Order: sequence, then C-alpha cells, then structure tokens
Amino acid sequence: MPELPEVETVRRVLEERYSGKIITAVALGKPTFYRAPPLAAIKLLTGGTIAAFKRRGKYLIVAVEGRGEVIFHLGMSGRITVGGESPHVRFQMWIGTEAVRFHDSRRFGRVGCAMPDLGPEPMDPGFTPGYLWKILRKRTAPVKALIMDQKLIAGLGNIYATEALHAARIRPGRAGKSLSRAEAGRLAEACRDILIRGVEAGGATLDDEAFLDPLGRPGRMQMGVMVYGRKTCGTCGGAVIGTRRSIGGRASAYCPSCQK
Repeated sequence: MPELPEVETVRRVLEERYSGKIITAVALGKPTFYRAPPLAAIKLLTGGTIAAFKRRGKYLIVAVEGRGEVIFHLGMSGRITVGGESPHVRFQMWIGTEAVRFHDSRRFGRVGCAMPDLGPEPMDPGFTPGYLWKILRKRTAPVKALIMDQKLIAGLGNIYATEALHAARIRPGRAGKSLSRAEAGRLAEACRDILIRGVEAGGATLDDEAFLDPLGRPGRMQMGVMVYGRKTCGTCGGAVIGTRRSIGGRASAYCPSCQK
C-alpha cells in the first residue's frame, strides 16, 4: 500500500507539473471502483483550475480554485500515472492535453472520499515522545498495530512501521503498554526519521505491485531497508524472523538480535 512517502512523492510530481492548469475532462474506467466516485466530485473537477495538490497522511488532495477539494486514496495497489494504459484504469482526468490516470488492480482505491479523522503525522509538531507514550502506555494491542492505526498516527503503513520499530530496537508484537518512556521516545524519533528518509528517497519500490511515481520512476528507499522484505538483518546480518500471525492485518518481520 502506498504510504506517506509514496503519496508525498506523487503529490510533488503532480504539483510541479499541473498546479495552475485546467482539468478539461474526467472519465471512469470499467469496471470502476467498488464504490464509484460521487457525482459531486466529478463535477468539482471538470473544468476546474488546479490550485494545489495537497496531502494528509496517505490521502492525496486536489484543491480546485473556487470549488473546494477532491480527496483521493490509492488503496492497496493504486498508482497515478501521466499517460500509461492498463486494464486497471479506474479513473482518468485530462489536465490540458495530458491524461492523468488512476490505475488500481484491486479496486480498493477511492476518488471523492471523505477525509477520516487522522492522528498527527510523525513530522508534525504535535507528534512528540510524550504523545506517543500517552497513546501506548495503557494499550494491550501490539505496538506495530498501534503505530499503523491512522486514527492515532497518520502515514505509517507496513513498510515504514517495520523499519521504524527496527531502528528503535523494539519487537513489533510487544504490547503498547510494555514500552518504557525511553523506548517510546526512541520510537517517536524513528517514526519521524524513517518517513523523512522515505520522502527524500522518493518512496520505496519493493514488491510485485511496485510503486512508481507518476512519470514511471522507481523510489530508492528499498536500498536502505534493514528488515522489510529481507532474509537477513541489514544491521547485524542475523536471520530476519516473520511473525506467525499478522499484526494490524499485515505480515510482519523483525530481527531477534536487534529488537527486544
């Protein structure tokens, strides 16, 4: 799933290329999303001038001058491209003469969705060691599930949560309340640093449905991961262990030597 760095990479490309330009037309693919874009979102985009591309957590926002905003969520496998045909084009809009297409093989993406209640992003001033300690200290859920809960912290998904926990030397299956204040402080710093690195690297291009930016360029974050998608730890060289059960609905991995 595209996480904060990947969505921010998409936002930056689109902002540089299309801010101030007119959306001349929009069209839905067949089949469309599981929940088709509302008619209000289609009308808002058609003929509007793009004021800006914004982002909140994993959500991409198109601000249209004098009309409001349309929210995009890329779902599990969504990609936005400049041009580029595929059987999985669910939505497309023409900006000037160029087609910008939303490809989504699993059809979990959304256009014109409502923005849910989201917690602070790890780069926000409100995301402090004290904030993280407060949301962890009475919870029995695994710490990894907690930091991937978008209502608590916006932007972290499986890749970056896995890497942040490794950097903080904390096993993903530990109960939130088991972390000491010092460990919560390390994890807060690691969450912030891993997302900043991901943004600077243009996202991570790792798996079968690999992330590419709208111009078809891969990210570079995968070259710096320590445990995600690896058989051996990038820090100590020991074997990476996969958890028997999913955490937060996702497979997980950790280094038993580096993470306690």
